[in-house]
Amino acid sequence: MTRPERTILILSVLVTMSIISACQSGKGVEEAGAPAKLVGTEWTVTSLRGSSLIEDTEITLYFEETYLGGRMTCNQYGGGPDSGRYTATEDGALTLPGGLAVTVQLCSEPEGIMEQEATYIETLRDAAAYRIFDGRLEIADARGETVLVFEPKE
Repeated sequence: MTRPERTILILSVLVTMSIISACQSGKGVEEAGAPAKLVGTEWTVTSLRGSSLIEDTEITLYFEETYLGGRMTCNQYGGGPDSGRYTATEDGALTLPGGLAVTVQLCSEPEGIMEQEATYIETLRDAAAYRIFDGRLEIADARGETVLVFEPKE
């Protein structure tokens, strides 16, 4: 697959995710809120599926009472009352909205940025649990594998 074809494929995936978000608006809205230890916090990714981010890139995640979101180097993402609230329980269960929206901006630099962003969103959507340990936020998938590690954003 050539680089332009790969870029078009990634862009198509991001557009499709945004369309799905719009279609799912209001479905699966949870009434439970988030624990106070997450509300009002903002984090920066230090590990994505066991690897560091591409040099000179940053991915953030913030939590508010009824929504979460963040910025990847190129695009922004989020989910809130219109797309389904996230839930985070005191015992560490985490469920993100099925309608997590992602902006659709194409960036070609640094190399691999679009793939990294797609991997991050896919990984975040698979989140099933979280814990704050040693000042870091760790997110695990349904198998219990830590797939995302964050440090507090400065």
